[in-house]
Amino acid sequence: MPTCPRCDGTDCRESPWKSADERLAHPGERAWRCMSCVHRFHAPVSRGLLRDNPIVAAVGGGTLLLTIAVIVILWIWKS
Repeated sequence: MPTCPRCDGTDCRESPWKSADERLAHPGERAWRCMSCVHRFHAPVSRGLLRDNPIVAAVGGGTLLLTIAVIVILWIWKS
């Protein structure tokens, strides 16, 4: 979680991009808004998040496919 550059507050939320041009102008960053002083700023993306990890995504996707396959096989077997 980033800290606000204006007031050093830690109560920050992700803010939506204003335009595609703004998003392209800040690669590797996300838009944030401080809930204390309402300042909007950009901060680097944290790479420690699980959703950004391709290995976690692959394992999760594989597990989902395996679960669906087992359910389909059991449904066919009971018929």
